[in-house]
Amino acid sequence: MVKVLIAEDNVPISVHLSNVINFTKEAHAISIVNNGTEVYQTIKTLKPEIVILDLKLPGEDGLEILRKIEENSKETKVIIYSGEPEYIAKVRGYESVVNFFSKTQPCETVGVEVQRIAREISFKYKEDKIYDILFKLGFQPSQKGTEFIKDCIEISIKEHEENLKKIYQRIAIIKGKKAYTIKADVQVAIHKMWKYANKEKVRKFLRLGDYEEPSAKNVVTMVKYYVAK
Repeated sequence: MVKVLIAEDNVPISVHLSNVINFTKEAHAISIVNNGTEVYQTIKTLKPEIVILDLKLPGEDGLEILRKIEENSKETKVIIYSGEPEYIAKVRGYESVVNFFSKTQPCETVGVEVQRIAREISFKYKEDKIYDILFKLGFQPSQKGTEFIKDCIEISIKEHEENLKKIYQRIAIIKGKKAYTIKADVQVAIHKMWKYANKEKVRKFLRLGDYEEPSAKNVVTMVKYYVAK
């Protein structure tokens, strides 16, 4: 679950934001900080993926906090939620700022944006995990088929699709290729992986029988299972 830090000195707003975020499945409000001087230290300690930042805080203001994030915590995504719309121009140059909301907009609007960003972050984690598992199994990163296997797993996760034929057709549309070409490249990648694999280790990982060889369906299903764990 994606971690969210709320930097807001208005207690009713910060509590409402926390409740809205914790209602989502993708994100969790790990801390509320009411004083600007404590915000960046809390970011360093808790390492949230998302920060909701009020630009006018007691102690250190939001612009100074943003500068520190840009210099030291570039992976952190910042959503500005502030009562000072004139600050919009001042924050546009910051790469970490993904959106700006005025406090005339309800907390629920910010919650929707948190949910969107959290989904993107979660999927990036899953994408990295897919690659890691495939390479540990022995798939070659330079092979087209390995990339297509990764695409199959991603589409299966995102679109809740189990039918490989439909997944190949979906990839074909995205990549501008023929579905049978994608299927053939996937099979070649699996064949090459299996040829040089530690077969006992791969069979155990993919839950194959003693004399069973891996199929595209088996690889996609089992890697998807491990990614979800």
